[in-house]
Amino acid sequence: MTFAQTKTIHVTPDKAKIYVDGSEVGNGTYKIKFNNKTDFYILKFECPGYITKQVKLMKNNPNKTIEYKMSKDEFFLNSVGPSGNAAGEEAIDVANKWFEVTVRGGMTEDKIWKRLMSIASSNFENVEIRDKAAGWIRTAWVKKPYTTNDGTVMARTRMEIKINTDNDEEISYKVKISSEVNYDADNCTEEDCFEKSDRILKKYMDVINELQNKLN
Repeated sequence: MTFAQTKTIHVTPDKAKIYVDGSEVGNGTYKIKFNNKTDFYILKFECPGYITKQVKLMKNNPNKTIEYKMSKDEFFLNSVGPSGNAAGEEAIDVANKWFEVTVRGGMTEDKIWKRLMSIASSNFENVEIRDKAAGWIRTAWVKKPYTTNDGTVMARTRMEIKINTDNDEEISYKVKISSEVNYDADNCTEEDCFEKSDRILKKYMDVINELQNKLN
């Protein structure tokens, strides 16, 4: 059987970047040539709002034209980050970073603590750490799965609150919303399968607003 030495690949969406063995070669469509010494190429496709796809294109593939369709990245579409999102929403850079919430004057320690616990417990399923003496709260991870044609994407989020000991002039707390994602959740379930993301799910932006409104 004779196999085509030149193959044309088409990627949907057509604005997707195409990489061949790590080198960017074009967008959407590309003709790839096989020489006598090459049995396969590693192709990678990237596009904002879609899950990065990597495949091995074999020389003995009998097709002259091969089409690849990328799956929409529902985590990206339902989250916000430094690059905004596909809907053109505002860029927000808070994921996995500490930010400060200042408490307005006149609030008692008990009142502050009750409000912090109320916010944590109403937005997250479980609170792992609730140390009032240390001024420390940390929730458990809340997982959110997204099903795609290429498998399951698992996002997870948790919040940590600590009293800010660096501020001597007023009471304030440091808050961090941790956001991680696993793009191969069907095959990889260990802790190290999750990677930090610079994006957080939109629903947790309400947590930030609630903290600022109820404490500041």
